[in-house]
Amino acid sequence: MLSPGDISRLTVTNVGGGTIQLILNDLAKERWGLTPEFVTPRKEAHGVRCSYPDPSRLGADRWAALIAARQFAPGAACVIDSGTTVTLDALDPNGLHLGGLIMAGPRIVSGALERETSGIGETSGTPGTPVGIEVLGTNTEDAVAKGVMLGLAGAVDRALDAVAKEVQGEPTVYITGGDALVLSAWLETETQFRANLVLEGLAFIAAES
Repeated sequence: MLSPGDISRLTVTNVGGGTIQLILNDLAKERWGLTPEFVTPRKEAHGVRCSYPDPSRLGADRWAALIAARQFAPGAACVIDSGTTVTLDALDPNGLHLGGLIMAGPRIVSGALERETSGIGETSGTPGTPVGIEVLGTNTEDAVAKGVMLGLAGAVDRALDAVAKEVQGEPTVYITGGDALVLSAWLETETQFRANLVLEGLAFIAAES
């Protein structure tokens, strides 16, 4: 257990908005007497060039994950973060951010089906690992669970195929997030699971700044 005196610096990625940032600021000052350093995406830093006209519109977590991927991959790379949302970002071999996707995650999609339909009802199926025709459900719950995952996996695989064609080679694909292992089982593309990819990027940013 760390004591307050053991902490001399705080580097933070915040995607919760301004109110959360104020709360974190107050907490850090009260508990450790420190002002947090919040990661802000930039046009170019740590070997990554952001494609967004306004880099601040790119989530700090996505930025940190891209920086981690840039350090680990020898060439082109993609980052998939599967949780509440599913995000995908791509880097070319020179570190140029080619762009990304933001999609509703499995629980959001399943929840929307529960709320917006009258005949499906509560969906609590488990998608499992698909083998052949087992991608299809044989009851409503599994049909929803598998349909959600097949839709997400199909979108991700198509995007990864587009990246591979753009960079004229197979990018290294990292996957992270709370639902990473579930999604990766549905992908046709080979992925490398890194549970702490955002934190690894955050650590690199802190070490270099």
